[in-house]
Amino acid sequence: MSNLKTMLKWEFLLQSRYKIIHISILSVILSFLSTQALPAIASEEFHVLLLFFDSALVGIMFIGALVLFEKSENTLQALVVTPMSTDDYLLSKIISLTILSVVSALIFMSLNLVFNGTGFNIMLLILGIVLTSVMLILIGFILVSRVNSINEYLLSMMMAFIGLSFPPLLHLSGIYENVMFYLWPTQASLILIGGVFEEIETWELAYSIIYMVIFIGVLFFYAKKSFYKHIIMKGG
Repeated sequence: MSNLKTMLKWEFLLQSRYKIIHISILSVILSFLSTQALPAIASEEFHVLLLFFDSALVGIMFIGALVLFEKSENTLQALVVTPMSTDDYLLSKIISLTILSVVSALIFMSLNLVFNGTGFNIMLLILGIVLTSVMLILIGFILVSRVNSINEYLLSMMMAFIGLSFPPLLHLSGIYENVMFYLWPTQASLILIGGVFEEIETWELAYSIIYMVIFIGVLFFYAKKSFYKHIIMKGG
């Protein structure tokens, strides 16, 4: 536990040093201002998308940036010879970035509540953002552990994100609905975040939580394997 606390302090220091916290908060404020400037897009569906993409930014984008920064500065070479465990390293990344995602989402929804009177289910907001953020952080970590440059990561990240999000977004928009889209974990994510604004069916809630928890468990297993194979075995 002491190692995890130390790693968490280090993660927040890195996020502050690389302006990740600043970028995340600024992104949320700009998103809110865009809905104020263009009332036509200030729908519940658009708010669901904003919350989802903000979690994606903090999760899959920033985890890549942090790990690549550590690789470029040879920080990982030092970490792999310390008593730090793989679990501590991964959990510190997951916890710190997830906290940032939740804070960003709460800021966005609080601004909507104050200025627009938009009510929301805070429990589903936190649950949806936490599960979405953790899932995308792990996906991002699995991808970034295999690459050495920002260009490589951006390419692999964009391909993975499009594959994960495009079908559920078709379903959300109503352009094309298919029961097969429920195999996508991001479908479960969008259902949970959608529940922030309107009541969802009990089976949808159960499906979303159970499916995402199982998917996160599988991703965590593969993230640990990726860390060992592509980082520890290569000396960072």
